[in-house]
Amino acid sequence: MPAPTPHPTRNLLIKTALDLFAVEGVRATTVRKIERAAALSPGAGGMYRHFRSKDELLLAAVETYYLEVLAFVETLPDMLELHDLRAELRLAASLFREFNERHDALVRVMLLDGLDIPDRARTRMEESWEQGYALYADWLRRRLGPETRLDIEATSIQLFGSLANFHAQYKTFARAPMNVNNDRFVDSWVEHWATFLETTID
Repeated sequence: MPAPTPHPTRNLLIKTALDLFAVEGVRATTVRKIERAAALSPGAGGMYRHFRSKDELLLAAVETYYLEVLAFVETLPDMLELHDLRAELRLAASLFREFNERHDALVRVMLLDGLDIPDRARTRMEESWEQGYALYADWLRRRLGPETRLDIEATSIQLFGSLANFHAQYKTFARAPMNVNNDRFVDSWVEHWATFLETTID
């Protein structure tokens, strides 16, 4: 049986709330503000027909993100079978950026308002990022082979984490670190990791 189609008002509430949370903060964003921005009658209980609280709404947003991460992790390995190290790295960076752009508001909320995030949502978000680290670790294992002496897990954190950190700084400060734009960063990132991995493979 196919999954039920999400209610359009529920989706609108999630998107509207995340946009408000990212600008005003979770605590400062009232239910009335969410309802007004979603073109519902403020104070009439429109949000409560879909979510019991702001925490439940935020958890629903994170759960959607988590499911999309799982789908991304499942499909990406086949997409990266290009048999060209630099091309695979460049594609991974591009897909990472596109995925984060689709979830821009949620990422900003998690970065800037972490203390006001419910524990369940924060845990789910952490599990999502762990999936990202595992994805890069699996890619490294395929690239380097079973005999490598490289610490795969630690290297995957550096590989994935450097991408994540660049985008996190941009989202936090609304400007690229040291005015290095995305294209310049990715060019350097690809060359750095390709050179390092080629040396390791040899």
